Amino acid sequence: MIACTRDCYDTCIFDEQYKPFSFDPTMGFTCSRGRTDLMRNDINRVDSAYIDGKEVPIDQAITFVSKRIKETNPDQILHVEYDGNQGLLTWYYPARLWNVIGATSTDYSICSLEGHEGIKAHYKTSMGALPEEMRNFNAVAFWGSEAVFSFIHGWKIFKDKYKIAIDVRVSETLKRSEKGYIIRPGSDAHLAIAIMKILIEQGYAKPDIIDLDKLKSRLNQFKMEDLLKATNLTEDQVREIAELYAYYEPLTIIGFAIGRSMNGGHSAGLISMIPAVLGIKRGFFYSNSGGWGIDFHYLRGTNLFRVKTIGMGEVGYEIDKFKLLFIWNANPVLTLPGGDRIKEVAEEGRLTVITHDPFWSETAKSSNVVIPAPTFLEKEDVVYSYWHPYLIYNKPIRPKRGITEVELMKRLSKELGLTHSLLEEDPWEAVDRAIRSTGVSVNELKAKGIVKMNKVVNVDRVEVDPFPSPPELQVASGPVIVFSSHPNYTNSQFSEIYGRREGVVYSGKYEGKGYLEGRGGKMLVKFVKADLPDDVLFVYKSDLMINGRSINSVLRPPRNRFGGPRLNDEVKVTILS
Repeated sequence: MIACTRDCYDTCIFDEQYKPFSFDPTMGFTCSRGRTDLMRNDINRVDSAYIDGKEVPIDQAITFVSKRIKETNPDQILHVEYDGNQGLLTWYYPARLWNVIGATSTDYSICSLEGHEGIKAHYKTSMGALPEEMRNFNAVAFWGSEAVFSFIHGWKIFKDKYKIAIDVRVSETLKRSEKGYIIRPGSDAHLAIAIMKILIEQGYAKPDIIDLDKLKSRLNQFKMEDLLKATNLTEDQVREIAELYAYYEPLTIIGFAIGRSMNGGHSAGLISMIPAVLGIKRGFFYSNSGGWGIDFHYLRGTNLFRVKTIGMGEVGYEIDKFKLLFIWNANPVLTLPGGDRIKEVAEEGRLTVITHDPFWSETAKSSNVVIPAPTFLEKEDVVYSYWHPYLIYNKPIRPKRGITEVELMKRLSKELGLTHSLLEEDPWEAVDRAIRSTGVSVNELKAKGIVKMNKVVNVDRVEVDPFPSPPELQVASGPVIVFSSHPNYTNSQFSEIYGRREGVVYSGKYEGKGYLEGRGGKMLVKFVKADLPDDVLFVYKSDLMINGRSINSVLRPPRNRFGGPRLNDEVKVTILS
């Protein structure tokens, strides 16, 4: 048994022949990436270790890396990893080494942190509906979610039910919904407030799980005309959305892009409150990863250390503070704001970049040291989902190539002469302890292959505060760049199968070559006309590279209210004549 480990809600489960399981949650089908994973596994692989472009034995590379670590002040060491593989032994456990050393970590904020924290501020958890609960809803509201491509099994559940879509562009999900509404980028919080005002005004609100008197006092701070102006919707449109909510009581699926937008965490939190106003428990879905009870802090060892962190949106701009950068499970040169500066500083000899990766990513190609890693098809691991409540024991179905993250961590620890309980604990014992509160043990998991977690977080009362005041909510004054998923790619992965497409910026207003300028700088890009509002510039997350430079290099995202970076930020456009 094996599960796809990628940054995706669905976490598809397969048998030993890599055939999708027919029962929930995989339902007998997978996406275009899952169908080609076996083919991709043999393409563009890092099959040896390299130092400054020269092939060397892995042992020599490990010795070289250990020497560099010893020569470097821990304050000048940064480790960067993210969700290229969400296995517990791939992503989390290996961070113990760097936390024992005293290196700096990122805050893991680049994707969903802002939305999680915004929802938790009201619910004390960001856990929403489970798959079986979703089936009980007769309708759905997709809010900033391209579910057709990025949440295919969730879309399957609702494909034949009444669908409402709210987005900043005509997404494929919006095209296939019964009702669709295009709002101004970053105005999601304004719309959520307007909807709640109307629900209370029309007598649809229920006091079952939220203090309606307190909520009404907060809502009364906002004038409807200001909210409508911010969203660019008419009052009739907003009242129609409120009436649809009251009549259908839909499950609200909140896309991760909401948290990365202007007013991010407040937007996610306020949207999640709409079902509570109607008295609906667990009436939203954002991501359930934080609700299962998996102790990620214990796995990383951050329960014992106060780790120095840097915002993921700032890595490229703070890289001069560091002398050594160790990367696994991520492709920051392409995906992080200002990531191209990692490559520049390494080429200037001011930074040693070490990458542990199965594939020759843009980051691996820019590294001083590259060490081969196995894919999820080639190693044991434990996989969890953002959506469904199953833990899966991954058994390899292909021969191992390279050295696993755990093996490399152990080898480096030995070379460095480090002794600490975190480094000496057996990784499977660490996983067993980390998943204990889910009601699952490693022994049971290895015996059965897949086990449903017991933990379900129930919320009987939703807090109104923290509720933003009118001055706190911003409104975009210029064009905003937004990103979404392409059906054939998971972020920067799968170029081996579908090719690395030259990036373009889609626009409803601009066409031809011009400069795209953000807080981090500017670059020459190609603008292509598309069916988009004038204030939206659209880019696929898989198509970030233009003439060897990532579009993300123009971004230096400010932090939103709950600490996450605003990637969907305002930019300037200058078209060349």
